[in-house]
Amino acid sequence: MGGYHIKYEFPKNVTCITYIEYDAERTFRRTTAIAEVLKGKSTLVPKLPSGRIYKHVNIWVGNSGEGLPTSLQNGSIGFKVEKEWIKDYNVNESLITLQWYNNSWKPLPTEKVSEDGNYVYFDAKTSGYSSFAITEYQEGNIQKTLRSLESEGQSLLNGSMGQSGVVKKPMELAKIFMIIALPLFALIVGYGVLKRKI
Repeated sequence: MGGYHIKYEFPKNVTCITYIEYDAERTFRRTTAIAEVLKGKSTLVPKLPSGRIYKHVNIWVGNSGEGLPTSLQNGSIGFKVEKEWIKDYNVNESLITLQWYNNSWKPLPTEKVSEDGNYVYFDAKTSGYSSFAITEYQEGNIQKTLRSLESEGQSLLNGSMGQSGVVKKPMELAKIFMIIALPLFALIVGYGVLKRKI
């Protein structure tokens, strides 16, 4: 029913998805939720997401648009990751992220909510349901590292040596060289052509 909070729970632990919930924006008839854990990449997506992949999952809510962003608000997905996988691959728990394929792979806001002896449990916010991947998503960290390296490089350039010319002077010399060399080259070529005609 539109205006009601909906929650589907998967209590038998047969998938890595533990629940799906959202606020229904529209009223539909009987609506079934299906969570499919795949052996590999979904045939519905053209490429793999970035990062180390734990599981590929398709989540379907209804069959006539019930799972689309226009039909729901405040969507979330509960999922679990085996501690053994985290340990075996030396995975950073704080980087575990659910990615959603919606024209391209998008990392969803994901947070750890609990853990037990075998699993770590997470909740991810989503605005729709289709194809997902549970990953160790490192792109944000890589971008931070690149930004810090970039700023370090800038500080070196603008430090004791940069302003006074170690970096700038070669470019200035190259410009001066080009200004002098191009007209000379044109004169030499012109002289050669005139000499052949004579």
